[in-house]
Amino acid sequence: MQMSKVILSFVLSITLFAQVSWAQMASTEAVLSPSMSVSTHEKVNQFIARDDVAKTFEQMGVDSKMVEKRIAMMSDEEISTISSKIDTLPAGGDFGGIVGAVVFVFIVLLITDILGLTKVFGFTRPIR
Repeated sequence: MQMSKVILSFVLSITLFAQVSWAQMASTEAVLSPSMSVSTHEKVNQFIARDDVAKTFEQMGVDSKMVEKRIAMMSDEEISTISSKIDTLPAGGDFGGIVGAVVFVFIVLLITDILGLTKVFGFTRPIR
């Protein structure tokens, strides 16, 4: 038992030092370098090339080649406006995901309450 504690503490201490040694400070120049940024035209083209966006265009009866042609004809101001809207779109989609997550957490807490592992709700009785 004593030997396993020594081995475990040795392994954990090595792991802690290994994680710290990988950390580095990021300079402002490295973070904001222009070579890493994607142009607004490329960002819009990547967005319309996604499968879900293409399916939406297809459901609306719009040809994807026509969309690409129209984007190529847009001015830089129009493209930057669309690109900024792409950046501000919600990542999770609709409100249903949030409701689903809340229901999932409620069910997990309810089950743990019934099993006697937690005491969150007053209307449950533990089976123990």
